[in-house]
Amino acid sequence: MKSKEVISLLGCGWLGFPLSVNLISKAYKIKASSTSPDKLAMLKAEGIDPYLVQFNALKPDPDLHDLLHADILIISVPPGGRSINGPENYRKMADVLKSQLAESRISRLILISSTSVYADSNSTITESSEISPDTLSGSLMAEIETILSSLPIKVIILRLAGLIGPGRSPGRFFAGKSNIPNGLAPVNLIHLDDAVNLITCLIETQNAAGIYNGCAPSHPTKAEFYTLAAKIEQLEPPSFLPEKVKWKVISSERTGKELNFSYKFPSLMDWLHKI
Repeated sequence: MKSKEVISLLGCGWLGFPLSVNLISKAYKIKASSTSPDKLAMLKAEGIDPYLVQFNALKPDPDLHDLLHADILIISVPPGGRSINGPENYRKMADVLKSQLAESRISRLILISSTSVYADSNSTITESSEISPDTLSGSLMAEIETILSSLPIKVIILRLAGLIGPGRSPGRFFAGKSNIPNGLAPVNLIHLDDAVNLITCLIETQNAAGIYNGCAPSHPTKAEFYTLAAKIEQLEPPSFLPEKVKWKVISSERTGKELNFSYKFPSLMDWLHKI
């Protein structure tokens, strides 16, 4: 029963924290980790059982025994971050999990990955599309997907498009810039609320398995979306080159067909008008 399931989150930041709050409202018991000692009291105040976990390639492995005493593990840790040693620390996370999960009671793992594992192939991308990352973070994410998929437990991979929502102002991304290339390329984004709801849906759907893409079903052009975003936020509008050079459209049809999932913000342009 849901009230007896324990869910652990490795990473309780911009995505992990609202996910934790949502799951607590549904009677799940939540454990969650943070790399910051200052955040532990705040997590505890929200009913989250907090753990301080830091992965450092130059330091001993953290003991995850108590955190992994749960039914489901969700990994919501960005790949590498801005630290010089970020990629190595991220690989260490995967190695530590691979060794310590074997002795845990975790039966399901949900890895929050990224659509950056797909190349700009000038095509529509589905979950069966070949992955061919063309960025460092995408390559790292693909590497971690491979490592964790080899675990002898049920592993679900959720590849999220670019995240938007509170505190992430799309209008500032290109504001005031000019001659921005690829202005006619489609954007692939997902709102924080939809990401939280989609992860919750994966938890509550017992037959969920394999790889899922998470992306709003609308794909306005870069010029359309970011120009309107700047205008709504009263910022200097950007200008884009009217070209469509390298692009991809992330399809999230599988979540609708198999999970019966509906997006709260299916239209990115409509969402901008509601900011």
